[in-house]
Amino acid sequence: MCAYVLACSGVRVLMLEAGRDYDPVTETPMFQLPRDAPLRAASTPEKPFGFYDATVDGGWRVPGEPYSSADGADFMWWRARMLGGRTNHWGRISLRMGEYDYKPHSRDGLGFDWPMSYEDVAPYYDKTEMLIGVYGSNEGLENTPNSSPGVLQPPPAPRATELLTQKVCGDQLDIPVIPAHLAIMTQRQEAERLSRALWPNNSLAQRVTFESMRSRASCFYATDCSRGCSIKANFQSPTVLLPPAMATGNLDIVTDAMVREVTVDSRGRATGVHYIDKRTRLDEHVSARVVVVAASACESARILLNSKSGAFPDGLANGSGLVGKYVMDTVGAGVSGQIPALENCPPHNTDGASGMHLYMPWWLYQEQARGQLDFARGYHIEFGGGRRMPGYGAFGGIESLTRGSYGQAFKEDCRRYYGSFMYFDGRGEMIPNQDCYCEINP
Repeated sequence: MCAYVLACSGVRVLMLEAGRDYDPVTETPMFQLPRDAPLRAASTPEKPFGFYDATVDGGWRVPGEPYSSADGADFMWWRARMLGGRTNHWGRISLRMGEYDYKPHSRDGLGFDWPMSYEDVAPYYDKTEMLIGVYGSNEGLENTPNSSPGVLQPPPAPRATELLTQKVCGDQLDIPVIPAHLAIMTQRQEAERLSRALWPNNSLAQRVTFESMRSRASCFYATDCSRGCSIKANFQSPTVLLPPAMATGNLDIVTDAMVREVTVDSRGRATGVHYIDKRTRLDEHVSARVVVVAASACESARILLNSKSGAFPDGLANGSGLVGKYVMDTVGAGVSGQIPALENCPPHNTDGASGMHLYMPWWLYQEQARGQLDFARGYHIEFGGGRRMPGYGAFGGIESLTRGSYGQAFKEDCRRYYGSFMYFDGRGEMIPNQDCYCEINP
């Protein structure tokens, strides 16, 4: 995003990518079925999210890039070593933080307030949603901000499992179940209107953004978004941000470039970076007037902590000693099960837009304010299931229901139970604390 905005604004930009080049248009296995892949596309140590996952290089463990965890800890660090990084791999869930989320310490005394408010950031949420394409709806719920009119794309219709959840949780338990916000296009973008709205006084930016938007198709529910998207319906930076930035003529990209240090002058101002060319193993240096470090939390900390000099003996920008400290991760827990009400559903396509069509935002703010809960903050719930494209493990746990059936009886049991399994995953907030940190291993 930074490269796109700067390049469109006329700034010459050099982007250094630690991983290899990657083009989702030519490399995405959009139409292959699980049956066409080794082990029916099941997860393996090399491909923990399945054979077709878009992470073509990297993962939990990256050869030549070891890290260690403290005794008794097992920190799982996912690194996507490819152009676009995690934008190729994520679930496309694009929820806004609300006003409470920017001032949490003021509400419960825990963590820290942001130095900005939701009102400061809201216009940029609008711009980002217009640019990348996000579906959803405005519901006016507490701390669940609305987008401006004309920003969101229409959400896809709920699936049977989602309608059942909405009926039970929404109608009977008074838990809101509303359209999710995902960066997947359900319709073609209004390229002319949006490019003008995003760049009202910049004809070059309007042109490259218009052309990029015109090249994107809406989702036609082919395969899982985690594979990537050759039609550019979902958001990945190699298809949505980098092509228009390159079209300005202001962006150069060097891949397989592992940055090791930011260099500074006698005044302590950044002058460039040293990086290792992973193909030649040579140490290279590039000069720049401004250096933007945007390498994810732990990788950015690694670069800054290794950037030592007379002016910064403990690492660049680390006068406070807080670089790498207060690392946060997403808190999550889930349950799954078989729903009898969904047995014997007639055959129908429930693939949809890969991710969730509905979700449950946090709904107990008032109860929390009254002291009725024994924990701080909250969580949202993602859920799904149904008659998705079958692959290895699609009928997980079915043996506990079929009681050893075989032959024709087994086929009938599969028809009965197919689509009746659901999962519910809660995603919460971690309170930042001094015991969670990363540092350079001596």
